[in-house]
Formats: sequence, C-alpha cells, structure tokens
Amino acid sequence: MALSRLVKDNVALIVVLEAKFSNQGIDNPGKRQLVCVANTHVNVHQDLKDVKLWQVHTLLKGLEKIAVSTYIPMLVCGDFNAIPGSAPHALLVMGKVDPMHPELAVDPLGILRPVSKLTHRLPLVSAYSPFARMGVGLGLEQHRRRMDPTTNEPLFTNCTRDFIGTHDYIFYTADSLTVESLLELLDEDSLRKDTALPSPEWSSDHIALLAEFRCMPRTGR
Repeated sequence: MALSRLVKDNVALIVVLEAKFSNQGIDNPGKRQLVCVANTHVNVHQDLKDVKLWQVHTLLKGLEKIAVSTYIPMLVCGDFNAIPGSAPHALLVMGKVDPMHPELAVDPLGILRPVSKLTHRLPLVSAYSPFARMGVGLGLEQHRRRMDPTTNEPLFTNCTRDFIGTHDYIFYTADSLTVESLLELLDEDSLRKDTALPSPEWSSDHIALLAEFRCMPRTGR
C-alpha cells in the first residue's frame, strides 16, 4: 500500500542564498544577509490528502532545522494543491492542525500520527494577505474584490474548465521580512472570455504570483 500512496521521494527544493553587497568586506566585514527559499509542488491527487499533509509537514520540519541553526529570513512558495482551510494550509498559516480536521480521518499508513506532531514554529504569513486588510481608495478596492475576506487569500490562482480556486501561495517569515509590493491579481471575467486557462493570452492554468520583500533589521537575535 505504501508504494501506491507515497509514489514520489521528492518534496521540495530548498536553497540558501547570500546577498552580495558592493562594500562587503570593507565597511561591513562581518555583515552577511542570507535568505532561504523553498519551492514545492505538492501531490495533486485529491484522494491522497494524507500524503499532501505529510509532504508539507516534512518540508516545514526541514526548514525548522535551518531556522534554528542561524538567523535567516524564509520564503516558502509553490503549488501546494491545497485550498484555504485544508489541513496543509492550516498547518502552514496556523502552525498546527485541528485534531478534528476531517482530512485527518484518512491515514492508512499512519504517517500523520500522532497528530500532535503536526506543528511548526515558523512565523509564516501569506504574502497576499495584506490585500484583504487594506482600506478603500488608491485603486485598491478592485484588488480587494479579488481576495476572499474569510481566508485572506486570493479567490483563485488556478482556473480550468473543471476547477477554480486557490492552490498557489507565497509564504514568508513575518519576523524577518516585510512585503514591499505585489503583482496585481487577475479577475475571473477576464479569464473566462477564453473559457478557462491556459488560453492564447495566458500560457498556464495557474496565474502568476509575485512579491517583493525587504529584509527587516536584525534585532535581538
């Protein structure tokens, strides 16, 4: 049974990058700015919700090991194939999963037990969540209408003939990064003129998410 469910041995790619400063080694010989970027494409099959959650949990535990070794801002991005409110999304943004979450009911391999292990301590926030909290004016109202106020996520990032919803996210560690700018979200009407994605105008069935971040000053670390 394990081979029929855990069909892939890869979960994500993680890289640690170091910024290069023009005056590095002269004015600031000890200054180093690292950033950790993780990119993932979680299992797509809807009948493998246990595997989806296990993959996300495994990724987060790997990132935690990096986080405890050094102060480092983190970005966690990708197609998680999980809608807001799902167990993987809850784990990412809440740091835990409700033991009564319905997606925990199917765990034939026992990979999610004990449920108490499904936690992490990374202060992850969805990059697009500020859109949902912005006030009116400055041309922002049309962008807010493309957000779900109940989840603080885009109404959709994937738009096909059979499905429209959010599967893609950019998460960042809110104690070390701030969002400077975001790529404008698309509206459904503009995409439905070609029935769905991909289309002659948009080459993917997913819309693009893009965020610009600024590293916060390191204090008390």
